[in-house]
Amino acid sequence: MPTSRRGRLLAAVLALVLLAGAAGVAWWRITALPSDAAFRYDGHVVTIDQLDQRIDALRALYGVEQPQDPGKADTFRRDVAKSVAVSEILDKAAADRQIVVADKQVEDTLGRYVEQQFGPGGNDAFVKALGNVGTSESAVRDEIRRQLTVSQLMQQVVGTITISDADLKAAYDQRKGTLGTPEKRTLRNIVVASQQDAQSVLDQLKAGTPIEQVAATRSLDASTRDKGGSLGEVARADLEQPVGDAAFGVGSGQFYGPVQGAHGWNVGRVDAITPFVPATYEQVADGLRQALKVERSLAVWRGWLGQQIHDAGVEYADAYRPADPDAVPSIESVGAPAGGEPPR
Repeated sequence: MPTSRRGRLLAAVLALVLLAGAAGVAWWRITALPSDAAFRYDGHVVTIDQLDQRIDALRALYGVEQPQDPGKADTFRRDVAKSVAVSEILDKAAADRQIVVADKQVEDTLGRYVEQQFGPGGNDAFVKALGNVGTSESAVRDEIRRQLTVSQLMQQVVGTITISDADLKAAYDQRKGTLGTPEKRTLRNIVVASQQDAQSVLDQLKAGTPIEQVAATRSLDASTRDKGGSLGEVARADLEQPVGDAAFGVGSGQFYGPVQGAHGWNVGRVDAITPFVPATYEQVADGLRQALKVERSLAVWRGWLGQQIHDAGVEYADAYRPADPDAVPSIESVGAPAGGEPPR
């Protein structure tokens, strides 16, 4: 046993190093994060400024905007930090697999993007738009290269997915109630400002006042007011969920509401119902097979990615730590591909 002060100190340091190694703790996790750090992964610190630069590139490519509401802005910041951390994990995985994206592929993808967004010869407008959001062509190219790289990585991880005829038939039997032409309903709808006004409208209708007359005098929806509130024939998916649930929850000739939507309170009537028409197996087989391939590919990918995130041990600064650091992020979390397909 060391007896000198220096000997005891060296023994303590050695014990710490051995303990850290035995526990799988890397050396950088012993040190605190720098004050300007958003997160640290594999010994590399991503600063807040670097994270902001990535956000600018995402804004240019995908229209990602930080919410104005402070609470939503906080969630957005944490989601973006996690998305960028995941992209760092994927960058390393791609490098380990020696995946390389050619410059020409990046330029071709960028060219298609510029033409889609700004029209033929729209490069000047594109560069101007980049300046407006505070990013550069170089940053956008980096983001495109990253997404193309992830696409190749995903293909390697997932491999070839095949769907047997037996699996396809089983999936059809399970889902045939949703495969086909959806039920549609012919609706008249009135929008007013408050629940009290909506109840008053409903009372008028139940008392026998023609719905066309009530719509013309009381509806706030200028696009349907002069048509007696007519929405025409619509599917459930064409409506906001609360309004759709109400309108598709009553029979023909019946009133629905009051129900609140994004633009006010709704009251309406179902004038006619066109029933759901199921599709035959032959009609949907090809599309269903492709859908099953996509579903299984995503399941394999998300399972692999979840393990990578768990094993990575990303360290987040307090202001950037996501609610669930180990969960696989969704595409919707930041409004941009999160390890999915690149812009085409």
